[in-house]
Amino acid sequence: MVEVDAPTEETSQVLPDQENIDLADRLMERFAPEGGQGLNAMLSNRAKSGAMVVAGLGFFIWISVFFNLDSSAATDDTILLNFPFHTIAIVVALLSFLAAIFSELGSERGRAAPSMMAGPMQFFAIIYVIEPLATGAMSDAITVEEGLWRTVRLAVIFAGAYYGARLIMEAYFLVWLRTFCDTFGFVPGAVQSSVAAQVPAAPEAEMVLELESVA
Repeated sequence: MVEVDAPTEETSQVLPDQENIDLADRLMERFAPEGGQGLNAMLSNRAKSGAMVVAGLGFFIWISVFFNLDSSAATDDTILLNFPFHTIAIVVALLSFLAAIFSELGSERGRAAPSMMAGPMQFFAIIYVIEPLATGAMSDAITVEEGLWRTVRLAVIFAGAYYGARLIMEAYFLVWLRTFCDTFGFVPGAVQSSVAAQVPAAPEAEMVLELESVA
């Protein structure tokens, strides 16, 4: 008589759901880590680089916007919401940072809501970036040179906040991926094949194979 080991309840409990498997596969394809150590190194580099970019951005805002703040920067209002320039710099940084976070969440998680939230944030951040140059070109509130200088600084703030947020989100996804692999015992690589290897074959299939080998 051929004895077949049936799948145990414990084996079925350690398998992840399909949504997490798909997310892990997308992250594997995106980052392509070379084993567990490669994943850890990639995670550390992303987290360190993101923190450095955000710290550098804060230093840039302090030096270029708040250091020796002149009276015109505090009193010249913008068209939108009548914010002074130094407040606009903070608003642009926050909008760009949040837009990158929601965009990454919507992209990797396959959710429409975060992407819909990221769209208006990024739109208004871009409007605030180009508004000083447009104001200088179309009115006498500030000169064209001053408007261009403000736009350049806001563009750097926008790009730095967006890039820093993306690096931080990549580090977050890599932490999730490492936790996923550690929890379910997968080696960073092809997640689908790892799952298939852990799923036991059906008893009928194993019996047929063993009987054929005997015959």
